[in-house]
Amino acid sequence: MIYYKQFMVKISIRGANEMSHTLISPPLAFEVLEHDRVIAKVQLDYRNQTVQVWQDESISPVFLPFPAKQKVQVSDVLDYFESRCFPRTRHHREKVLQALGLREYVPTDIVKKTHGVLYDDYVWIRFAGEELRCVDVHPRFASEQEPPPELCNEQ
Repeated sequence: MIYYKQFMVKISIRGANEMSHTLISPPLAFEVLEHDRVIAKVQLDYRNQTVQVWQDESISPVFLPFPAKQKVQVSDVLDYFESRCFPRTRHHREKVLQALGLREYVPTDIVKKTHGVLYDDYVWIRFAGEELRCVDVHPRFASEQEPPPELCNEQ
């Protein structure tokens, strides 16, 4: 399975008692937003291989992470994360990863750093515990905002 190392790491401990442990990533909760409007909420449980999803059906399906999907699988979430990343074949991929503080192309890790921001749209991902707005993560959106009046008056 291509996504194996995104959520599971097998560790072997050698010694008097040969042991092997599998560590599974903790559950992951996130929201998908279009600008600052929550359009989807996702709870991903790697251990039980379950995904709970709420999607705002009033939003155009082109913006939703899992349009017309009745049952979302863990692999669907990982595919969505990859769709919100720069391509695996990108020129200077290693330099981009290094700039993000990463050593390998793992879409889940990339999206945690970039929030899945793409220049072409205003859809982004906010993980549980984050208090971010679109202006905080999306450079294009931030550049389109009016500067605060106090900045315009300073010399």
